Amino acid sequence: MSLMGPMGSMQPKWVPTRETRTAMSAPEPLLELRDVVKAYTSTAGADPMPVLRGVSFAVQAGETVAIVGPSGSGKSTLLNLIGALDTPSAGSVILAGRDLAGLPEAELARIRNCDLGFVFQLHHLLPQCTVQENVLVPTLAISTPDAGGERAARARQLLGRVGLTNRLDDLPGRLSGGERQRVAVVRALINRPKLLLADEPTGSLDQDTAASLVDLLVTLNRDEKVAVILVSHAPALAARMGRTLQLRNGKLEPLI
Repeated sequence: MSLMGPMGSMQPKWVPTRETRTAMSAPEPLLELRDVVKAYTSTAGADPMPVLRGVSFAVQAGETVAIVGPSGSGKSTLLNLIGALDTPSAGSVILAGRDLAGLPEAELARIRNCDLGFVFQLHHLLPQCTVQENVLVPTLAISTPDAGGERAARARQLLGRVGLTNRLDDLPGRLSGGERQRVAVVRALINRPKLLLADEPTGSLDQDTAASLVDLLVTLNRDEKVAVILVSHAPALAARMGRTLQLRNGKLEPLI
């Protein structure tokens, strides 16, 4: 291939810089937030109250991230935006290359059910349903038939991995707090999500049980290849994640 220019002179060969090579080789993040702002209006005519002020960060597939910060700093608000439960006032939330703001509600519902898993401080198990039935609740919204009972088999397999094989037919009222949260984690994983969002999942547990639950999240992250974003007030638990970000004054920054 000739490098001669239109006047016969040699054209310099393009050599990518280190930054360009890094950008070209970096995988597309699973999740990316770009300058996300969230503000609420408390009373009619009042100026909007900003909670998030230009939050930007990215999460790679299979990564684990902890978000810490004082109460009222907007951690749950941030998870609600990531989880397609709310919309930003400005900026973009991009999941698997798709801007959530541009999607119809039916597609957002599918993403919440299949691509995302949610674990909250309270387990939100249905008291009238058994452990296995609770785990299978998210599968009820899937339109394709359950060929060969694969979903029930996955529920049993996951429950076995968290030590609840002998609890399949028990009602939540017969479980301890830690057991209920383990059921909630399994329920969040039943549809093989890409990203697990855990909002203070250990907040109602004692110290030892909380540590065991975070151990479980780390193990499932490795075995299920699911990315995890954990919101926690406990620095020791947050430290179990691959990196920790701090939300303060509406800004998200690496915790040093």
